[in-house]
Amino acid sequence: MDASSTGAERLLFASPGHSVGRLARFGAARSWVRRYERRWRPPGLAPGQRLEDPERRGMLMFWLDGLFANISESFVGPYLSLYLLALGATGGQVGLLSAATGLLGTLMFLPGARLAERSPNYRGLVVATSLVARSMLLFLLLVPWVLGGQVAIAAVILLAALRTAASQLGVPAWTALSALIVRPSLRGRYFASRTFAMSLAALVVVPLAGRLINAFGAPRGYQVSFGLALAAGLVSSFAYSRIPLPRAQAAPATRPRLPLGELVAAVRRQPAFLRLCLTTMLLNLGVQVVAPYFNVYMARSMGMTAGLIGLMTTVSTTFDLVGQRFFGPFVDRHGLRRTIALTSPLIACLPFAWLFVRAPWHIVPINVVGGFAWAGYNLAVFNYLLASTPDDRRPLYSAIYNTLNGLTTVVGPLVGALLFDAWGFSVCLVASFVGRGVAAVLIILLLGEAGYRAVRPAKGAA
Repeated sequence: MDASSTGAERLLFASPGHSVGRLARFGAARSWVRRYERRWRPPGLAPGQRLEDPERRGMLMFWLDGLFANISESFVGPYLSLYLLALGATGGQVGLLSAATGLLGTLMFLPGARLAERSPNYRGLVVATSLVARSMLLFLLLVPWVLGGQVAIAAVILLAALRTAASQLGVPAWTALSALIVRPSLRGRYFASRTFAMSLAALVVVPLAGRLINAFGAPRGYQVSFGLALAAGLVSSFAYSRIPLPRAQAAPATRPRLPLGELVAAVRRQPAFLRLCLTTMLLNLGVQVVAPYFNVYMARSMGMTAGLIGLMTTVSTTFDLVGQRFFGPFVDRHGLRRTIALTSPLIACLPFAWLFVRAPWHIVPINVVGGFAWAGYNLAVFNYLLASTPDDRRPLYSAIYNTLNGLTTVVGPLVGALLFDAWGFSVCLVASFVGRGVAAVLIILLLGEAGYRAVRPAKGAA
């Protein structure tokens, strides 16, 4: 209860007439939401094609979950390393932040798969882990008020790692439920639309957070931003909790654990999945060698403010929107393999272009190409993961994929920290360029098609 409310105000809020009015407004709003749910048309739906109400509602709630989840992340993600720097951290400690979050997150994928396969429903597990992860934001914003110096820096690193760990614990269940919510024929356009909305939100929120941080100063500006992230994250968790449980997961389905030898054999029986793991691991390793140090370089070597760094992120987000609009139909028409093969060489060239950055505006064209290429790559890789894994063991395969790629978020920043402290940012860029380039070549040579487009009728078949 608000301590500033008088006794008369509290009586007014408790009066029957006032309560009836509030209930009427709530009922009208709920009625409007239900009408919108019935009228909402999922992206990619063919003319005349209809979906049952639970399926349509699930796709809508999943869409809203992604929107508010990215609003929340946009208040935190681009500024967490800057928050650490504002508390007095070194470049090595920023690398430790990435390594710690990567390590704890990676360790959660296989336990998450085990929980998913034993859980009565995927939805409940995802909601529970998301609430734990978002509760860490509250503790992150409290740190400057209760701690200082190196203890505060260590606390931020620990809380950020716990936040990532709780979030990643729910990823196998989230991936499996995603495949049940969206049928394969709609995935390209639907996920492109969902990611487009998420990127549009980031386009607004990232510079807004930068302005808030500049306006309030450090650390108060970061605390305000993290508080807004917590509020948006709770809305996301609520939307996800409203997804109707698909029939395919309406009851618990426990399966025996696979011994290590059988697990390896099971992965080898999915060659498309195995090649996806190997090639994306190598590309992600190249990314993680340099990823933690872009903000450090921009803030300390180029003297850019948090607002200006946020503006550079906004440029990337803008062209991520363009990429989502382009690659959604492109994936459905031309397939997943071609999309990954076209975008990975562009991604490989980005660190090479950074070698020639001398002023803030030089970053703009790099982020234009990067935003566009990453949009297509991420969309195609996620759909490739869904298409190359068996329905009955998708949580397990998702955990294997994320564990292998999660290892790169541990090894990459640690290698990058050694290179950054010994030889500087330029050597990190060269190492990243080489790693990404080799991965792009292997993608072109090794990766085949997956999903319904990979199955072609024989010649002469009806």
